[in-house]
Amino acid sequence: MSRIQLLILWILALVAGTIFVKSGKPESNTTSATKLEVGDTLVATSLVNTLDGLRITSGEETTTLKKIEDQWCVVEQDNFPADISQVSRLINNLSDAKVAQGVSAQAEYYNRFDLDPTTSDDGEKPQTVVLTKDGQDDITLFIGKNRESGGRGSAGRFVRLSNDDSGVYVTPQSFSALDASSKNWIIKTLSLVAEGAIKVEVSAPQDADFKAWSTSRKTTLDNLIVEGLGEQEETNTAETNSLKTVFTSSTFSELLSAEQAKEKSADKGAREVKITDSSGSVFLFTLTPEKVEAPTDSEDEKTTPAEPANYIVSFKVVNGPTRPEPPAEDASLEQKAEFEARLENMGDIKISVEKNQKTYEGRFLLMSKASLGSLVKERSELIKEKKKETPKTSVTTPPVAVPPAGTPPEGIARPQDSKRIEAVTPPIAVPQAPETTAPESPAPKKPNLTPPPLPGSELNENNSPEGSGKSEVEAPKEQPVSE
Repeated sequence: MSRIQLLILWILALVAGTIFVKSGKPESNTTSATKLEVGDTLVATSLVNTLDGLRITSGEETTTLKKIEDQWCVVEQDNFPADISQVSRLINNLSDAKVAQGVSAQAEYYNRFDLDPTTSDDGEKPQTVVLTKDGQDDITLFIGKNRESGGRGSAGRFVRLSNDDSGVYVTPQSFSALDASSKNWIIKTLSLVAEGAIKVEVSAPQDADFKAWSTSRKTTLDNLIVEGLGEQEETNTAETNSLKTVFTSSTFSELLSAEQAKEKSADKGAREVKITDSSGSVFLFTLTPEKVEAPTDSEDEKTTPAEPANYIVSFKVVNGPTRPEPPAEDASLEQKAEFEARLENMGDIKISVEKNQKTYEGRFLLMSKASLGSLVKERSELIKEKKKETPKTSVTTPPVAVPPAGTPPEGIARPQDSKRIEAVTPPIAVPQAPETTAPESPAPKKPNLTPPPLPGSELNENNSPEGSGKSEVEAPKEQPVSE
């Protein structure tokens, strides 16, 4: 074989090997046939940050979120404020969604990934999220079925973009925040009496048997006390304490239309609640019990009244915040500081009241009986019988009389004629020594042992008591001093 032939064989073998390697190389998870590559974001960040609307569809349900005056609202719920935490979760999911894999696929294969919106099977229709900017639809995301992992669970979801027909993508995002039920997107927390109630008045205009009642307190630090108490009545603070926070941090379960509210209301039991808060704002609430089908007794076919589990609540602002009265000249520093703080916050409080007025006036909220606390109770449940004051037991020891000195102990009789005896030693005369040489030491003198006369006794010449029969012992005579 010549060298030319050998060279030709080597060239042919090299070309064949190259063709074999290219044809036998496994297809990569990412392919240049798709518009986006691994790591790219599904939706441009600039679009996500400037969205002013979102429309979510799942089956037959649709929820439209729209920004109105910088606040997200739910269009299907009469532009009621949306739960901002849910909206933020969805927007974060859109912002974080990245391409984990690109799959080149034509439109006829979309149904394999549950990404065909024209299919007749609702169970295989994709969920859709329409992104709106400047009031116009920009991009629609079709979100299909989960991509199965090697083990249990999901390895992401298949997604298709309306402006990208190059294929479908797999993203690690699960899009768990997708919910097309509009009632689940509204914010259901109420903060209408944010400054704290200082007076609550309850009446029932259509119920003649209802006894109106009211509670009040001086400051938000005090307890609400029932007004008009009798002498033997006092406030049951265990019941009135719930009035401190009512409509301050409450929740409702459903937003009703005017037609739904009228259909569900049992007007006879409606109550009017007037609340004044610490800012001087006055709010009027109407609480109407929801109709309840009374159970029927099978024996006598009589119906028994049933307690409503829910109330339909409407709201109205009677008066906004009022300027606080200036403190007296002798007011404390704390009182003056509180006045200045309330004066400074009046602007913010007014804005908050006006916002609540715009949001809730004319609305009908379905609230549970438990969330309304003592507002739906009778006056008799807010009071209790005053406890009788038991007299305090005195532990003071009565004073003890101290007898004068010389009084015998109690129980020992003292003779009536006995008199106090005093022993008095008479003075002893001491003779002066003569002016001579010092004499020898004289013998010691014996003391005079003569007892003193008893008081009132007559002494005879022998110095003995009269009638005693006894002679007084003579005192020893003085002995001469021997020289």
